[in-house]
Amino acid sequence: MPRLSQSQRSVDRNISTQQVDESHLIRNMVKTILNLSINKSIIKRSEISNIALKGDGRLYQKLIQEVEDILKEVYGYQLVDVESKGQKSVILCSIIGNCSLAELNATYQQRYTLLFLILGYIFMKNGTIPERMLWEFLQTIGIDEQQEHSYFGDTKKLLELFIKQAYVMRFKQSMEGMNEESVFLSWGARANHEVSKKEILESMCKVMNRKPSDFKTQYIETQDLNEMSVDDDQESEELE
Repeated sequence: MPRLSQSQRSVDRNISTQQVDESHLIRNMVKTILNLSINKSIIKRSEISNIALKGDGRLYQKLIQEVEDILKEVYGYQLVDVESKGQKSVILCSIIGNCSLAELNATYQQRYTLLFLILGYIFMKNGTIPERMLWEFLQTIGIDEQQEHSYFGDTKKLLELFIKQAYVMRFKQSMEGMNEESVFLSWGARANHEVSKKEILESMCKVMNRKPSDFKTQYIETQDLNEMSVDDDQESEELE
């Protein structure tokens, strides 16, 4: 068997060292992402590079696919790209079925009940609403923006948390006939990945004593249908 030359052995050692280094960096990236997402916050890509890769952004693109595979296969998470204040960022979304509200502790039951109320109202109003409209709706069920609620606590602060966690997205947009931009709310990237619109629709319909198919637009979206068999003269309804 021919013996390897010194240069060939050197190349093999370099390749082996590179593989060890990359494995170490991949573990660093996984650990960093898990640590930074502990509060479900949006994570800047630059943060991951600075902490796990000593600021080398080129390595991020090279290694991120293996990192995503580990997060998905080992931890049950999906890494989702988002934009945050003009910066490339990511969020870590669970791909494992969420537990019911009854299984959560009291603090999380309060928090997520409010979240589902907010997401439900936005969804039933066709996906985007002015923020003032949300507060008007919440006021009709006894939740005041300016006062601490006896069950939910500081609801204004909780809305800010939901925005920070990417459950809700806030953005400015001009309205027809108005000079100033208005603030709007819609579902955020985390809600789109972790919250079932079908379950939201069913829950809202139970409250209103209606059938999901009464709300044509929302029903089609939850069933992932291109067409729905309804009378041509039946109008799409939305939450009043």
